[in-house]
This record gives sequence, C-alpha cells and structure tokens, in this order.
Amino acid sequence: MSNESFDHLSDASDLGDVSNQDQKEDPVPLVPTKQREDVAHQKLVHFVIVLVALCFLAASNPKKAAPVANTTINTTFDATAYRLALGERQMLQRTKLFENEEKIARAQRVMQSRTWSKLADVPEYYWDKYIPDPTRFEGVEMYLHMTKQNGTQVAEALYFYPIKFRKGGKEGDILVSWPSLNGDIFDVANVGSCDPKTECLQGTYQIEKGDLVFEYTFTMEGGQKLIVKHVFYIPVDSIL
Repeated sequence: MSNESFDHLSDASDLGDVSNQDQKEDPVPLVPTKQREDVAHQKLVHFVIVLVALCFLAASNPKKAAPVANTTINTTFDATAYRLALGERQMLQRTKLFENEEKIARAQRVMQSRTWSKLADVPEYYWDKYIPDPTRFEGVEMYLHMTKQNGTQVAEALYFYPIKFRKGGKEGDILVSWPSLNGDIFDVANVGSCDPKTECLQGTYQIEKGDLVFEYTFTMEGGQKLIVKHVFYIPVDSIL
C-alpha cells in the first residue's frame, strides 16, 4: 500500500478525535435532586429557628398591664391647668352675661329705680347676692401680674367669688369681704413698692344703678399708680 492511504486514514482519525473532544467539552451543569432538597430543608430549618426565637423573645417581654386608676386626689397645685380652667370659666361667665337680654333689661329698670347710695341702703336680702362682672373690670389683670397671683385662688376669687356684706366696727358699719378667703384681697400683696397696709393704698366705692363699684389706687415710688376697678352686680334671677 502506498503511504498516501495511511496518511488519509491518519487525518480522518485525527478529525474524529477532534470531533469527539468538541462533543465532550462544556457540559451543562446539573444540580442533583438530592442537593436541591438539602438546600430547601436548610432554609425551612432556618425559618423555624427564627420563628421560635421571635416567639421566645415576645414571651420574655410581655406587654405591661394597663395601670389601675388611682383614686388618690393629687393635691399638687398645677398653675397651668388651673389658669386654663379659669380662662374657660371666664369665657363662659361673659357669655352668660349677654344671655336673656329681655330679662336683663327688665332687671336693670328695677335696679335703676333704687336710690341706694351707700352699703347701708342695700336691703339685707341682697347682701350675699352680688357677684363679679368681669366685663367691666379695669386693671385687674395688671394687678394679678404685678402681684404674681395669676392662676391662683386669688384670681379665681376676683373673677367668680361673690362678696358678702357684714356689720362691723363699733358704729355698725357695713363691711364687705370674700368669705372664701376669710377677708379682703387687695390688702395682702405688695404692688411694686406699695405696701397695701399703708396709706399708699386708697379704696373707694359707689353704687351705680344697683351695681357695686370698688376702685383701689396703689401709689408707688415716683408717683406711679395702678388703679383697679372691681365691679359687682346682682343676677337677674335674684332681682325679678
């Protein structure tokens, strides 16, 4: 045989080998079924562990029970809350003053017919009927500010407490006071340099158509003055 035939076979054999090598390269990776099952199992176990841990954490930190209402009265004075409540009451009082205009007008006509000029002229029936009229106050807020009594019982007394007449002194003079405070208000706290127990405080009153008008003048150093006008009236229901 000639060498050419063998060379041909050799070349064909080489081509066959190359073809077989090409078919064996780059096989498609396959994940075994058992391996996939193991991964899924691990994820499930991990999820269960986390869930159990969360349940244990919640059990070890229970929510606090709602506190039982304490019926003990808090005696600590809250000036802010007191001032807000006082303001609401003041607004309500002003509103009531303008209600029932017809009755008020009739009551005013009755009071205008009175000829009272001094406390002794006021019948005893009305001695405990006078209540404050904040719509006619002057200088009251400044007085409370200067004496640092805003939001206190004194402020409440000035705006809401009725005054009462009583006989006092050797001559049986008629005096007025705030029974809830066991006395007067304006002779307690200093206004600037004015000590109300001295002559720097002067007080007068007059009766205007049945209404009782007090005026207090505090004279401080340098001649500065604070004038406080405090007005009381008799409610309609007590007149008609």
